[in-house]
Amino acid sequence: MDSKYKNLSKEELLKLVEKKDDDLKSKKYGLVWDAEREPEQVVLDCENNLPVLKRVKGKEIKTNDSEDNILIEGDNYHALTVLNYTHKEKIDVIYIDPPYNTGNKDFIYNDRYVDKEDGFRHSKWLNFMEKRLSLAKDLLKDTGTIFISIDDNEMAQLKLLCDKIFGESNFIGQFVKQSKVGGGSDSKFIVKEHEYALVYAKNISKAKEFFVEHNVDYLKRYKEEDKSGRYFWDTFARPGLRNPINYDVVAPDGSIINGDWIRSKKRFEEDLKNGEMRFLKKKDKSWSVQFKQRLNLEGKKPRSMTNDFGGTIEGKNDLFEIFGQNKIFSYPKSVQYIETLLGLISDKNILILDFMAGSGTTGQAVLELNKEDGGNRKFILCTNNELNGLEKELREKGLNEKKIQEYGICRKVTHPRIEKVINGYKKNGNGEKVEGLGGNLQYFKTAMVKKNRSEVQTRIDLTVKCAEMLCVKENIFNLEKQNDDYQIYSSNKKDKYLGIYFNYVEDSFLEFYDELKKIKADKIVYVFSLGDEADKKLFKGIKDIDIRPIPEEILEIYTKLVRENIPLRVDVIRYDFGRSKDDIFDKKDKDSGAQKLRIVLEKTIQKIAQNNNIDIYSEKNKAEKITTINDKLKSEKIFSKVEWEENKTYLAIGNHAAHGEYGEYNLGQVKNFYKHVLHIIQKNNINI
Repeated sequence: MDSKYKNLSKEELLKLVEKKDDDLKSKKYGLVWDAEREPEQVVLDCENNLPVLKRVKGKEIKTNDSEDNILIEGDNYHALTVLNYTHKEKIDVIYIDPPYNTGNKDFIYNDRYVDKEDGFRHSKWLNFMEKRLSLAKDLLKDTGTIFISIDDNEMAQLKLLCDKIFGESNFIGQFVKQSKVGGGSDSKFIVKEHEYALVYAKNISKAKEFFVEHNVDYLKRYKEEDKSGRYFWDTFARPGLRNPINYDVVAPDGSIINGDWIRSKKRFEEDLKNGEMRFLKKKDKSWSVQFKQRLNLEGKKPRSMTNDFGGTIEGKNDLFEIFGQNKIFSYPKSVQYIETLLGLISDKNILILDFMAGSGTTGQAVLELNKEDGGNRKFILCTNNELNGLEKELREKGLNEKKIQEYGICRKVTHPRIEKVINGYKKNGNGEKVEGLGGNLQYFKTAMVKKNRSEVQTRIDLTVKCAEMLCVKENIFNLEKQNDDYQIYSSNKKDKYLGIYFNYVEDSFLEFYDELKKIKADKIVYVFSLGDEADKKLFKGIKDIDIRPIPEEILEIYTKLVRENIPLRVDVIRYDFGRSKDDIFDKKDKDSGAQKLRIVLEKTIQKIAQNNNIDIYSEKNKAEKITTINDKLKSEKIFSKVEWEENKTYLAIGNHAAHGEYGEYNLGQVKNFYKHVLHIIQKNNINI
C-alpha cells in the first residue's frame, strides 16, 4: 500500500514523530471559536476613546444620609471598563441575566439581532460574554461570588467559558429553577420549564459560605447535645422513590414508624448505633427519625439546591404591580428569585453589581432584602437605554433626540422602578399604598473622551472629564465648592470630602488649599500630574489628607484592557507576509524579505499567545520580549521543541537582516524561513 511517508528520510520521520507527539501533548480541552470574524464595535471604540461617567442631573434620589446606590446608563462594556478603575476588587457579589441567545431577537451584536440562522451565532455570543466576564472577574473581591442565569441555548458554552475565566476549581454549583409552567412552544420533544444559575467564586478557598437561617433556639438545643458542636439534628427525609425500600422502623416505645427509607435496614440500624441517627419525640407524642446534619463554621446549614424561586410570570407581576403594564419588559426575573440568591451570602453589608440590569429587578431585590433583615447592602446597576424598535415611530411624532432617549429601557423602566420602590407607590389594581423602602440613588451615563495626538492634551482632557468617575470611586457626590480649576464634594454624612484639582499649579491653587484647610474631616484629594506621583509638598500643613495623582492610573488600566480585549489584527500579518513573499521569491531580495518575515513571525507568536490566553505584556504593562513569549509557548506545549528552536534561529536571521549583517545567511535559508512561518500560521489556525 502506498504511503505518503515512504520516501521520507529517517531524520524527517523522527522530526514528524516528535511533532505529532508534541501535538498530542498540547491538545487542550475547552472552547474554540472564531473570535475575530466580526469584532465588537463597542470594544474597538475603546482603542481611540477613553470611557468616563457623566452625571444625569435631576434623576438622583435621596431619602437618608447612607451611601448612595449607583445606576449607570450605557453599554455595559464601557461601564465595566470605568468600574475597573473605580471598583477594582471592591465588589462582593455579581448577578447577571445575560441574553440567552435564543435567536428570537434577544441578543444584539453590533446593532443587529443575531438570529438562529447566523452561522457565527455562538461565536458572537462567546465574544460578547468573554470580554465582559473577564472585566467582571477583576471587580470581585477575593471573597466574591458571581451568579449567572442561563438556559439550554448557551448553558454548555457558558460553563466551559466560566471554567476558563474563573477556573474550574472555583465552580460552586448550579441552581436549577422553574421558569415557567408547560414549557410553551420551545420544543416538540421535551417540555422545557427550567433554566439555570451558574455560581462561581473568585477564589473558592476564601469565598463566603452559603447558608440558610435556622431558628437560634432550635440550633442551640441540638448543638448542645452534640459534643463536637459541628452538627445539628434534622428530620430524616423520605423522598418519593420510584422503587422505594419499604420497611417499618420501631420507635423506642415499641410503636411503629412507617416509611419508604432510602437506607437499607442494616445501614439504618448501624447509623442508630453509631449516633448518626436518633429518635425524637414530638409535641403530639409521635416519634420522628432524626439524622446528623453538618454545620458550616458559622453554625449555619449549607444551602441546598431548590426550585423555590419565582419564574417569568412572577417577574412580570412584579412590574405590573408597579407600572400597571404587562408588556413593559419581556423576560424579567422575579424579585423573589434574586432575593433568594443574594440571601445566600451571610454578610449583610455587601456591594452587589448587576451589569445586565434590564428592568432593575436586582436593585429592588437588594432594597427588599435590606428591609427584611436590616442589612446595609448597596448596588451598582448597569443597563443600556435600548428603545426596542421605537426609534422610527418616535421620530415620526417629531420628538427630538433628547425626548426620544426618555423612552429607552433605563429611563422608562429601570430608573422609575427604583424610584418608586425607594419612595413608595400605589399598587396597580387595588390602589393600595406601598411604603417606600428608602435609600439613595445616583444616575450616570457613559461618555467618551477622544484620545488626542498630544499625550499631554489627552491627560488634561481626561482629568477634566473624570471628576464624576472619582465621585463614584469614593461614593462622595455633594458638590460644595467649584471653579474652573477645582471641585470639592462632601459625603452624605459630611464625614468625608473629595477634592479634585484639574490644572497645573495656578493662582487658584491657593484658594483650593485654603478651602481644604477649613475642612476638619478626612479628605481625599486628586491632583493633575503628568506622571504617577503627586507633589505632596503642596499640601503641607493640612491634616487628615490623602493625596493621589490623576490620570496616570486610569490610563494604565485602560491601556491594559485595550491590549487584552482588542487582539492583534490578522490583516497586518497577512499584508506583511504577502510583501515578504514578493521580496523573496520574485525579487530574490533576501535581506528585505528576512526583515519583513521577522516582523511577521514576531506578530504571529504574539497572536498565538493571545489566542491561548498567555499574557504578552509584563506586570509593568510593557510588551514582553518575543523570546520570552516563545519560551512560554514551548512550556505550555503549544510549540514543539523543534518549532521553538527554529523560531529562535529565524528570529536571529531577521535581526541580522535588520542590522545589516548580511553575511550570516543566504536566500535558501530565507526561503526556509518563509516556509517555517507558513507552517506556524497554518498549524495554529491563524486565518490569513
